[in-house]
Amino acid sequence: MRCYLFASSSFVAAILTVAFLGHGALVAGNESHAVVNVAVYYESLCSDSMRWIKQQLLPEYDVLKDYISVTFIPYGKASHWKDSNTQKWRFTCQHGEEECNGNKAQACAINAIQNGEAADKVQQLTVALVGCAMTSRFPPSSVPQCAKKVGLKEQTQTNIDECINGPLSNELLVAHGEKTNKLNPSLSFVPTITINGVSTRHCKHENTRQIQNQALNNFFKLVCDTLGKGAKPSQCSAA
Repeated sequence: MRCYLFASSSFVAAILTVAFLGHGALVAGNESHAVVNVAVYYESLCSDSMRWIKQQLLPEYDVLKDYISVTFIPYGKASHWKDSNTQKWRFTCQHGEEECNGNKAQACAINAIQNGEAADKVQQLTVALVGCAMTSRFPPSSVPQCAKKVGLKEQTQTNIDECINGPLSNELLVAHGEKTNKLNPSLSFVPTITINGVSTRHCKHENTRQIQNQALNNFFKLVCDTLGKGAKPSQCSAA
């Protein structure tokens, strides 16, 4: 199932946001290098989201991990509102209620890892958890098992379970929704991959379409190119 706002016959598709200046910087000892900020706007039951994570992010992560800062935003083309009678949050998701539940579960895991694991392990564990869930047979129900599989602390696992079964999951999904709704241009493709936060629609770049395609089909090369002439993985020379 394609996860586009409008029907499309080809898998072209994420809106990529790119800025070639203003990278973050990672400092190790006396050395520092640019870090590319990558945000992934996705859905737990979107086949294109699953494909991108499985084929683009996970295979290259070990090489790129010191050069990228990854943020996951599980929401996509959902909507939310507060019920005027119950004052509870309500959600609709592109692929139904199970996707909403899956988005909530991953939001809970992302939050629990951020707040419960060692700072130097947060990104590695988050990528591992999301990767495990999104490559499982049924992502919406896989988070608790994946939390155990990737080796999260018992307390972190408990926090995830409590979040999934409590009101915090709703609040976290609302927060992801608000962040998604602030995208400019607005989200129309899932997954949407952003890099350093400036949309190519706002950039005077002759190869915008090519860059968008790279985001989905050659993410590694795109990161290498965005790093520019500074320090980068040695594998970039062959990308």
